[in-house]
Amino acid sequence: MMNFQKLLKLKTDKLLLLSFIIIFSGCSKEEKQKDYLAKVNDSYLTREELASLVDTSDLDASEKNALIKDWIYNEILFQKALEEGITDEDEFNNIVQSSYKKLAIALVIKKIYDETNVNIKTSDLLEYYEKNKNYFVRPYETYLINHAKFKDEITAIKFRDMAIESNWEKAAQFIENNNSAVFIEEGILKELNEIYPVEVADAVKNMFPEELSIVIRDKEMTYNVVQLARKFNAFETFPFEIIKHDVEKRFISEQKAKQFENFLKDLYSKSEIEIKERY
Repeated sequence: MMNFQKLLKLKTDKLLLLSFIIIFSGCSKEEKQKDYLAKVNDSYLTREELASLVDTSDLDASEKNALIKDWIYNEILFQKALEEGITDEDEFNNIVQSSYKKLAIALVIKKIYDETNVNIKTSDLLEYYEKNKNYFVRPYETYLINHAKFKDEITAIKFRDMAIESNWEKAAQFIENNNSAVFIEEGILKELNEIYPVEVADAVKNMFPEELSIVIRDKEMTYNVVQLARKFNAFETFPFEIIKHDVEKRFISEQKAKQFENFLKDLYSKSEIEIKERY
């Protein structure tokens, strides 16, 4: 009935925020009655509250309706909990206090990480890459591909012709604003089971490096053009130029973790801490 993870990939803290919205909403009833998406008895869901749960710009109508339905189910159960006196019980209040503290901790950690700047030099990334090459291998064959998807066959054919006459990059620049283009990707590393649709995956596994496919129609009645730039064997190390972005992400993550650890040690040293018993 209520599958937030499948429908909207909401994190646990989003569900907790939903609870706080239900309990501690700051809008007056009069304000909500002017612009609401749903109501259960005297409780209203506004557009602002929905937007606080998830970025609604990425949702289609059915997903928004599903989220609203989930809010309704939650509100029905919450009102039943009030009726049963659940919110007056010690167990409830203990859980609220614990969740309140955990949410505050999570948000301060996020704030610290977001505000932590990491100076990046290419030389640092190269050094990190050389020392940690084992992080940048995959246990399966991996394909470096260029992939474009279009809504109509004519545009797909034109794109393919331009890619043959010049190259993929120039063809992408020429047609990127065309309304028929679903997406145009370049230099994407994927294992075979990560390539979608399956018709494109079937083409890639039989292609030679630099080969450009014919226009491939898939089951969704969209039209694909794919180019195999390079194939890597299982456990083969990827060149730095190809995975520079991944190296940078991992490098930044580790540097932020180190800075956070130092920040935590500094807080510890400035706090009055006493441990009366050790186990």
